[in-house]
Amino acid sequence: MIKVNKKTAHKPGSSLAAKVLLTALIWGLGIVMVIPFVWMLSTSFKGMNEVFTFPIEWIPPSPTLKGYRALFSGSVSFFVYFLNSAKVAVIALFGTFFSCTLAGYAYAKINFFGRNKIFMMKLMTTMLPGMVTILPTYMIYSKLSLLNTHAALWIGSFCGGTFGVFLMRQAFLTIPDSLVDAAKVDGASHLRIYWSVALPNVKTSVSTLLFMYFLWTWNDYEKPLLYLWSNKLYTLPLAVKQFSDDQMQNYPAIMAANIFMLLPVMIFFISCQKFFVESLVSSGIKG
Repeated sequence: MIKVNKKTAHKPGSSLAAKVLLTALIWGLGIVMVIPFVWMLSTSFKGMNEVFTFPIEWIPPSPTLKGYRALFSGSVSFFVYFLNSAKVAVIALFGTFFSCTLAGYAYAKINFFGRNKIFMMKLMTTMLPGMVTILPTYMIYSKLSLLNTHAALWIGSFCGGTFGVFLMRQAFLTIPDSLVDAAKVDGASHLRIYWSVALPNVKTSVSTLLFMYFLWTWNDYEKPLLYLWSNKLYTLPLAVKQFSDDQMQNYPAIMAANIFMLLPVMIFFISCQKFFVESLVSSGIKG
C-alpha cells in the first residue's frame, strides 16, 4: 500500500489558483506597460484642446489628422527622414550580419593560432566607455571625409560589434563538430560550411542579432547628432527631437512624430517575435 505524504502532496486547486494569479499578474503588468503607448496613439489623433481633458478620452470624440499633416508640411518632409533612417538601418544590418556571423563562425569552428586569446581581447573592449572613443572616432571620420554623410553612421557595423560576435560565437558552438567534419569530408570549404550548414542551424540567433542591432541603429541619436549637420540628412531620432523643439506645445503633432518613428520597430519585432523568443528560451552559454 502506497502512503502519500500530506506535506509534499500538491492540491490541484492550489496549483490552478497559482496559475490564475500568475496569469492575472502578467496581464496586469502588460496592460500597465501598454497604457503610455495607447495614450500616445490616442493623443496623436486629438486636437490641441483635447489633450489634457480629464478623465482621459481614450477614443477621441472628433479624430483629426492635423498632427500627422504637420509631419509633412515642413521644409523637409518626415518621409525624407524615414528614408534616411531606413537606408542607414539596412546597410548597417547588412554589415552587422556578415561581420558578426563570419567572425562568430571563425571563433567557434576554425582552430587558428591564438583564437581564444584574440577573442578575449575583443571582449575586453566592452569595458571601454563609449565616451572614450567618441573623439578618436570623430577625428578618423574627419580625416576620411565622412562627416555629414550617412557613411559615418553605418561604416562601423562592418567591423563586427563585440556583442554580435559573442552572440553568434555562442550560437555556432552549439553546432556539433561532427557536422562540420562531415561537410569537410565531402569537400566543402569553411565558407561553404558557414553558408550552407552553420547559418541554417542558428536562424533564431541571427534573428535576435538583426533585431537588436536594428533597434540600436534605428533609435541612435548620438551619432547623427555628432556627425550630421545638414537637415536633409537627419535620421528620425534627430528629426523628432528637432520637430519637438519647433512645435513646442503642439502635443498631437509630437505624439504623431513618435508614432511614425515607433511603427517600423513594432513591425520588425512582430515579424521576428517567434525567432526572437525561441532564441531567448533555447540559448545557452557554451565554450
